[in-house]
Amino acid sequence: MQSTDDRYISHKVFNELTYYAQFYEYLSDSVMSFPTTGTTAIMNMDTYVFMSIKGTIESIHLVLKDGKLNDAYALLRKYYDSVMINAYTNLYINDHTGQTGFFIEEINDWLHGRKPLPRMKKMSAYLNKSAQLTELNRLFDSDDRYDGVRERCNDNMHYNYFALLMLNEGKIHMKERIHQLEQLSNDIRDVFILNVAYLFIINEHYMMSSDYIDYMEASMLPPEGSQYWVATFIQEMADNILSKVRPDILALLKRTTSMDLT
Repeated sequence: MQSTDDRYISHKVFNELTYYAQFYEYLSDSVMSFPTTGTTAIMNMDTYVFMSIKGTIESIHLVLKDGKLNDAYALLRKYYDSVMINAYTNLYINDHTGQTGFFIEEINDWLHGRKPLPRMKKMSAYLNKSAQLTELNRLFDSDDRYDGVRERCNDNMHYNYFALLMLNEGKIHMKERIHQLEQLSNDIRDVFILNVAYLFIINEHYMMSSDYIDYMEASMLPPEGSQYWVATFIQEMADNILSKVRPDILALLKRTTSMDLT
């Protein structure tokens, strides 16, 4: 198969990437009004994080369109790291709010370019040791899919196999190209699920629809319980992705958060 073949051009991954990019744009707008505690940020830090992730996903789309499947995996590794950083920073803020004065120095210094975050190994360990994430981590560890994602990303980054190098030239006929594209589609989806699962367990209010705030800004009394209403685009994601691919994670979100996720 070549990247100009119909099976490649019409593969579902391209529509999926368009969906993920749109989701992050909606999410970026949705969380904008929530302040980032313990920092001097005027606007929610994650508003910018999600727009950056959107850009990475759009870059994956572009390089895949050009037949550069190997480069797409390099960008997927960047996406994966962004997800882990996003989970770490939000969890760290929640864990340290009110403990060491007004500012949470580790996050605020990173935000202003004064100090980098810890290495990925340390951030992963912090997430794995969190009592808040115990049940979620158990679900993530129930199979080896995320080990596989990291391994495939590293293999493509470091050219661990010559065939992976060849995946960057779409004009070369390779029968395994469609298999690799299908695997990439699954890997991107799993990283997306990793992100939303971590995010909504750590910050359940990020699922909130705008209705409650809209009523308040209009000087109207919000309907009772409207602070727990879930944004339409998040409910649709739960229905179309989580319920089909990771119903166990969806069940956990329903059981352990206060939001009206159905």
